[in-house]
Amino acid sequence: MQITNHDLQTIKTIARMAASVCQTIQEEMVHPAQKDGREPVTIADYASQALIGNALASNYPDDAVLSEERSEEFMLLLDDAQRALVQRYVTDAVGGYVFEEEICAWLDYGKQKTAERTWVIDPIDGTKGFLARRHYCVAIGLLVDFKPVLGVLASPGFYSHEDSPREDIGALIFARQGGGAYIEPLFGGEPEPIHVSSQLEPASAVLLTSYESAHTDRAFLARIGKALGRGPDSPEHQLDSQDKHAMIAAGMGDIFIRLAPDNGYLEKMWDHCAGHVIVTEAGGRITDIYGRELDFSTGRRMTRNRGIVVTNRYLHDTVLEAIRKSAPPGWQDAAPSTESEPSDD
Repeated sequence: MQITNHDLQTIKTIARMAASVCQTIQEEMVHPAQKDGREPVTIADYASQALIGNALASNYPDDAVLSEERSEEFMLLLDDAQRALVQRYVTDAVGGYVFEEEICAWLDYGKQKTAERTWVIDPIDGTKGFLARRHYCVAIGLLVDFKPVLGVLASPGFYSHEDSPREDIGALIFARQGGGAYIEPLFGGEPEPIHVSSQLEPASAVLLTSYESAHTDRAFLARIGKALGRGPDSPEHQLDSQDKHAMIAAGMGDIFIRLAPDNGYLEKMWDHCAGHVIVTEAGGRITDIYGRELDFSTGRRMTRNRGIVVTNRYLHDTVLEAIRKSAPPGWQDAAPSTESEPSDD
C-alpha cells in the first residue's frame, strides 16, 4: 500500500495540533512549584491523544490504532476536576464544545480494529522532559502490515539542550518510506533534508542516553563504553523521548543505546515506531541489543526484542560487538524468543 504525500501532510498537521495543546498546558500548568507533580503531563497526555484520535477518525476511519491512554483509566484515575481540564483544552483546540463521552471515544478510536494500516501514537513521549521543559515530543507512526512506513515527531523543545537555542526551539521531524527524512520549524517553515553523520570513531562519537533510570543499565553502559574505547572526555548527552532518534537522524548524535536494568522490561511500540522510520530514511540503523530487527507485530509491547541500539549505521556493528563483549555470562541465552506470543499488554 502506497503512503502518499497527502498522508504525510495530514499527519504533520495532526502532530502540530497535538504539540500546540501540549505547549499550552505546559505554559499554564508547569511552574517551579508544580514541576515534580504529574498532573500537568496527565492532562496533556489525554488531551493530546483525544485530539489525535478525533483527527484520525475523521481522516482514516478504517485504520487501526495502538496508543498508550485508554478511556477506562481516564474515567477511573482522573478526578472530576482533571477530566474537566482535559475537556476544556480539547474544546478550545477543536473550536467547539466537546462532551466527555466524545473524549472517551477518541481515546479508544481504532483500538478494537484489525487492519492493514495501524497508527502508533505516543501523545507525549518524554514525561520528565515535559515537566522540566526539556525534550519531549508527540510521536505518530504508521505500520503497514506491521512494517513502519511513516513517522512524525513534533518536538517543542528540540533545541532546548543548546547553549544558545534559536528563537523557535521546536522542530517537526518526519519521514515516509522511500521519501527521505526532513526537519522544519515546528509551526511552519521550509523543510530541510537530514542525514546521519559519517562518524567512524566510537571514542569520539556523540553518545545519547536517557534521563529515565528505568531505561538505562548504567553499569552495563559503562562497560560498553570501555569496550568502545570511550573515556571521560568522550561526548555524551542525556535527553528525553524519541528526540534521540531524531538527533541521530539529523547527525546531531551518533549512538543511542537503551537497555533497561530489568531483564524483563519490554519496549513499548509507540516509543520507537515513528523514530524507526526517521532514522532509517536518514541512513541510520536501528536494532535491538542482539542485532535483531525490531518486530512491530506483537501488540503494545515488543516481546521479541530487548533493548534498542540506534546508530549512524557506520558504527552499528562495532557497538553490537562491544555489547556482546560487555555482557554478563548467559546473556545470549536470555534473548527473547522470536517465537514468543504477541502481547496484549
